[in-house]
Amino acid sequence: MARLITPEDIPETLWHPGLKCLRLAPSLLTAWEHLLQHAGLEEKALQPVPKGEIGGLSKEETDDHLAWRFSGSSARVQLSLLDPRDELAGVSDAFAKVFSGGTVLLADLPCGSGAAVLTMLASVAELRRQGRVPRHPLHVKVVGGELSEFARDYASRGMDHIKDTLAEQAIWVSAEFLRWDALGKFSTADLTNRLTVLGQECSARLIVLANFSGFLQGEGKWKEAAPQFESLFVHGRALNSFVLWIEPQTNKVLGSGGFFGRALTWFKNLFSTHQSKEEQEALVVENLGKSSAFVQHPLKDHKFDVRLVIQRFDLPLNGARA
Repeated sequence: MARLITPEDIPETLWHPGLKCLRLAPSLLTAWEHLLQHAGLEEKALQPVPKGEIGGLSKEETDDHLAWRFSGSSARVQLSLLDPRDELAGVSDAFAKVFSGGTVLLADLPCGSGAAVLTMLASVAELRRQGRVPRHPLHVKVVGGELSEFARDYASRGMDHIKDTLAEQAIWVSAEFLRWDALGKFSTADLTNRLTVLGQECSARLIVLANFSGFLQGEGKWKEAAPQFESLFVHGRALNSFVLWIEPQTNKVLGSGGFFGRALTWFKNLFSTHQSKEEQEALVVENLGKSSAFVQHPLKDHKFDVRLVIQRFDLPLNGARA
């Protein structure tokens, strides 16, 4: 089946086909530079990136992630949305359906400093600006869930900075960034209730889960977090309702006993009575979407490599296993 947005539709402001190199959306870069300037992190963002895990709840840890990991997180999301190498069957179309027009709900969990949601909206705006997709009126209700108060503040500031540029492309955004603990049932209940209220009369719903494997797999928190994900998935069921789960390609994600093997088994069990045998059998690690690309660093004269693995989960209207 033909894709809704083909690789040939992608402008060179987002992807250079000759160099096979991703370029982060222009309005995303202005938002990131605005945040770096606000936080006094311009010089840090130019420094070599330390190895190992970066990020956390403190101001210093949040700033480190904003300076050193924001561009990589953004690149993974933009690569999945555009799929310029035509490797991610169904993923780009899920994005295209959600952002084609109307009123839609977009949840970014955990949102961090806003890399994923800002990237999605900036990329769609650039496709519209370049005349590659229609400019049908699009109203996006954004909900970000994040435990770090410092990251939530950055995400809110970034969204405020980009709103006028989005409006020029007939994209109007209302956004709220809520305190969410993936291990906490009460904050998840509050988040789920808010998504339910905002999702009423929306033509499509998209939950994006990104860069969660380090916490859930590496720190052994999956079992404790699973009830919260069950609540989000079960209450997220609707017509044109999708979950896209994006992670970096690592052994912890793809290896034997890795994160996605556990997540797929969990999902199949949750929706077992409402999926066909073929749908169940297709949910295996071997069928996960994988892609990679070079990315032009927006602040330095060099390219870096980004690799992702992604799974699209459709949330069927006819329920889930109780």
